[in-house]
Order: sequence, then C-alpha cells, then structure tokens
Amino acid sequence: MIGPVTALVIAVILVPLLLVLVVYFLMYATRSMDHRLKRMRYEAGNPPSGASRPPTLYQFFGYVIMFIALDPIFMLLFILPLAASEWSKASLLTAAIVAIILPPLFYALRYAKRIEYWTLD
Repeated sequence: MIGPVTALVIAVILVPLLLVLVVYFLMYATRSMDHRLKRMRYEAGNPPSGASRPPTLYQFFGYVIMFIALDPIFMLLFILPLAASEWSKASLLTAAIVAIILPPLFYALRYAKRIEYWTLD
C-alpha cells in the first residue's frame, strides 16, 4: 500500500518530470521544420481540409472571457449560502450575490455580442 507521503512525491515530482521528458522527446523527434507532424491539420474527428494553420475565429471569444470571469462568482453563489447558519441569512446572501452578478453579466453579454471587438482587422 502506498502511503500519503509517497503518493504526494509521485504526484508533485514524478508526474511533472515525466511530462517534461515527454515534451523534450517530442521536441527532439520533430525538430526539423519540414516534419510531417508539424504540417498536419488537427481536426476533432473530421477529415482534414484547408490550410494547416487557419486564423482563429473570435466569434465566441467574448463569451469565453465572460465565463472565465464569472465562473468563480457563480461558485460562490453555491458555497456561501451553505456557510450561513439560518435559512433567512442564506436566502439574503444568495439574493445579494445575484444582485451583484447581474449588472456585470448584462454588460458582458452586450459586449460579447459585438463581433467587431473580437476581430483581428
């Protein structure tokens, strides 16, 4: 049986070390610019088509930023009311968090819908 200290050593030292070794091996294996793996197009289950490195679409970039910014606040919406000792305090705390979230959320939604902010032109 593995003890907690051994598991911690494996998780903190050996796993990152193995990942670094794999990265260096792959960098060594594909070091020339004309390597076929560097020219391949990577698709999510679809047949490859078009140029190898197409420009990034920024169509949903605003929504991604909005999710990243507001996700911790939504987690607080679930955690903080549990810390309240009474049901009325939990309800008040939840209402306060929702009231704090709504104005930036509406602004971010309006901002994310404007595609001209997210293009590279």
